[in-house]
Amino acid sequence: MDNNEEKLLRIGELAKLSGISVKALHVYEKKNIIKPVYVDENTGYRYYSPDQFRLVEALIGLQDMGFTLDEISRILSGKCSKEEVSDMFDDKKVLLQEKIWKLEAKIKELSVIKDNMNKGQAADRIKEMSDNERATFLAKLVVINEEGIRQTLSEVLWL
Repeated sequence: MDNNEEKLLRIGELAKLSGISVKALHVYEKKNIIKPVYVDENTGYRYYSPDQFRLVEALIGLQDMGFTLDEISRILSGKCSKEEVSDMFDDKKVLLQEKIWKLEAKIKELSVIKDNMNKGQAADRIKEMSDNERATFLAKLVVINEEGIRQTLSEVLWL
């Protein structure tokens, strides 16, 4: 190797620095997201430039935001216009907001179910109930919950 190649990172080093697996880097390579700058013909070792560490960081960040590898490939390839990338980010924001709303609704549902459970005397003997009685009791609490019914209807209507 010459001096330039000595500065390159082996696939394992890049994986360790990035906090991901070597297998993940192989997947990214197959998806044409990140390619080694040099592959040793004799050993098959893959080498990456230090600059590619930033690319891997961007990739991981985009994955954490919910982007698929295909979407990430399109974004990082430079083949998308500024408007297309902006639209992709807007779409992800909408999806994440919907997840937040669904989680908030579930938190509300849990509070209502808990309140309903604490109101009834049956909850005092939940430990003594048979599995079938306990399942029936909890099912009634969940079904009675207005928020749960509204959420279920909403999800059915969107299908």
